[in-house]
Amino acid sequence: MAALTAAAGGAQAQNIFELLFGIKPSRPPQQPPAYQRPEPAPPPEMPFDEPRRPSAPAGPALPRVGSVKAPSEDSVLGRDLKQNGSNGSLRIERTSRGDLRVRMTLVGRRSAQSVETCTIPLAGGDGAPLVAQGRPEGAPRYQLQDPTCPLQFDILDEAVLIKGPSDICVFQSVSCQADPSGMWGPEPAQLMPKVRDYEAMRASADRIVRDNYKVLASRARPENARPIIAEQAAFSSDREMMCRSYAREGTTSFCNAKFTEARALSLATRLGIGVSTASAEPRPRRRQQTDPYALPSTDELMQRQPGED
Repeated sequence: MAALTAAAGGAQAQNIFELLFGIKPSRPPQQPPAYQRPEPAPPPEMPFDEPRRPSAPAGPALPRVGSVKAPSEDSVLGRDLKQNGSNGSLRIERTSRGDLRVRMTLVGRRSAQSVETCTIPLAGGDGAPLVAQGRPEGAPRYQLQDPTCPLQFDILDEAVLIKGPSDICVFQSVSCQADPSGMWGPEPAQLMPKVRDYEAMRASADRIVRDNYKVLASRARPENARPIIAEQAAFSSDREMMCRSYAREGTTSFCNAKFTEARALSLATRLGIGVSTASAEPRPRRRQQTDPYALPSTDELMQRQPGED
């Protein structure tokens, strides 16, 4: 009891001093409660709602082929083509056995320093057989096995890309020399009605070449990527060197379009993309579904016979 009385007396004395001198007891500071973000409520489950599946990660970029198609021999059979659209003549025909023969006349010069022109009909003008070499770069390839001037034919759509030997072909029997390499296609007068089509073909082929080149470079190892980059750079310069000699190329863009399509086919073949041929039959259109409860048209009602439903 004495201890309790002493404690009560001390507390009462402390209260008296607080009233007299305005002394407030020190209290420990109180920290505000930490803010907790409320958890969002889960969306209401709908009946027959399947559980969501995690989305698959995005895969690597896929190569493109677009509208570029592998050409067939039918696009050049029986057509008169000229080197750069202006010189010489080339005509590919099919024999009765299904083989291909070419009638070809080159335009050259008497010598490297001479300005006098001369003409050389290959195989005496009777036509020379073409040997099929498959499609190593997407386009049909043929070989003209001429002992004086062996030529490689890559058949494109409406044109033939010819690659000759490294040196100029020299024909001693007629004292003439010529370089048959380059783009053999129609004359500019035949191309003018389709100028917009060739410009669109070139733009589409350029996009496909750029996309397929990126995919091919990304798949290659670091030590193998440098030759691919050099090859792409050489393609642009080779196209400029070849097509600047084609007649009215600045207006028609024919040579640029065909050379770029050949590059697109080559890249697609190296990437292992299946390319359909231009002579393939078109896919049948899907039959449009009609409403079974719709009323027939007025023409159909007029053509019905009495007694039909």
